[in-house]
Order: sequence, then structure tokens, then C-alpha cells
Amino acid sequence: MENELEKFIQNNRDRFDQKAPDPMVLNRILETMHDKGAKEARGVVIPFRVLRLAAACLVLISCGLAFWAIQKQPSVNTSLAKKSVTEQRIKTIDGNSEKTLDSPELVKTEIVKRKSVDAVDKDIVLRKQILLTKWKARSSNSNKLIVFAGLNNMDSPASRINAAASAFKLKNTGNDVVDALVEALNNDPSANVRLAALDGLARFYREAYVRKQLITSLKKQQDPVVQIALIELLTRMKESGILSELDKLINDDNTMKAVKDCAYSSVFRLRTS
Repeated sequence: MENELEKFIQNNRDRFDQKAPDPMVLNRILETMHDKGAKEARGVVIPFRVLRLAAACLVLISCGLAFWAIQKQPSVNTSLAKKSVTEQRIKTIDGNSEKTLDSPELVKTEIVKRKSVDAVDKDIVLRKQILLTKWKARSSNSNKLIVFAGLNNMDSPASRINAAASAFKLKNTGNDVVDALVEALNNDPSANVRLAALDGLARFYREAYVRKQLITSLKKQQDPVVQIALIELLTRMKESGILSELDKLINDDNTMKAVKDCAYSSVFRLRTS
């Protein structure tokens, strides 16, 4: 049966090719195809598996954001707390003025700053004291040089007297001032210069070195005026070490009566004191 149908179709193929379908049928087919194409173009079909993956990703992202927010919250609170503590101010009313007291951290900072300022001030004061000491030392040395030069100016007794009179203002560092005055007291040819030197030495009478030099000088003095002045000074100093020298002056026939009288008086005062 099938072989006969196939033979019929093959033998009558030309007739079949000349047949055309009804135009109405063709129009219905075209309309149907057009409607299906329009409906398919209206939306995109997304598989359900893709939707599940997208939903899982959204859940993971949400959980991550929530965890980050929870972890961030304590540090923010801590920083805010620290800021509030450091910025804490205690306000007190003092009359019409308002004073602000800093928190412990700020007070500590202010103390450190104040200590730094105090240290700088102390350093400045110390430097000033050192400079002042150096200046005084240089000034004293300059004054000493002037005095010593004046005592050695043998051409002018007045210059030597002025130098001896101003020597008592100097400091006897290393006994240099005392030695210069003793030299003038023992060897200067002018009695007035020797008396001025004796007045200068009187300022240092508490020093044992000066006492020793004055006792020694009493043995060398030949001028009655200087002898009397020196005996009076040593007697006021209550220097009993001159008693033997006073006895020599009293027993010496060459000693002037005024010097002997002064020596008698000094011996009596020293032995009864």
C-alpha cells in the first residue's frame, strides 16, 4: 500500500508542486507565528536555580554587613567615651568669671607642660647666675690688677694710698690681696701708705693667716706711728701672741716713750682680758 502511494506521489509530483494553499490558511498561520514571537519577546525566562543562587548571595552579603556593624559598634563607643572623658570640663563660677578645670588627662598634660616651662626657667636662671659669677670674677680680677698696679706705683704715694684704701673691697682669694697689703705695710717707704695698708688688712682680721702676718710685721716696724697703730689693732683683736714682742719693745732703750706707753697699756689689757 505504501509503495503504491509513494509511486503515485512520484508520478504526480508536478501536479502537487503547482497546487497552492488557500490564502486564508496561510494568513492564519502567519498571524499565529507573529503572536507567538511577540509573546516570547515580552519577558526573559530565568531558571529557578539562578534565582536560588542570587538569593543565597544576598543573604550572605546581609549577614556580612550586619557582622561588620556589630564589630564596629564597640570601638566607636570606646572612642566616643574616651573623647568625652578627655573633653570633660568642670565649670565653677568665681564671681562673674567662669573657670574651666580640665579632666585628669588634660591636667596631666598641663602639668608636664608646666614642668617643661619651669625647667627652662630654671636653666635660664642658672645660666644667668653662671654668667654673673663669671662677670664678677673677671671684674674682681680687673680690680685686683688695678689695685696691685697702684700699690707698685712707686712714683706716686697718693696712688699707692688710694690702692691700699680700695683693697679692702676685694675678696682675699688665695691670700693674694693680703700678701700685697703686707708687702706695702712692711716695705713701703711712705708711712702714710703703710698706715693705709694696715687699715686694709684690718678688714681680714678674723683670718689666721692675717693675724700671723700682722704679728710678724710688728717685729719689722721701726716707724713709731705705724708701731702704735699696729699694737692697737692687735690688742683690739685680743692677740696674746704679741706679749713677748711687747715686752721687748718695753725693755728696749731705743723705743720711743709713746710706743712704750702703748705697749704697757696693751700688755695690761691683754693679760686682764
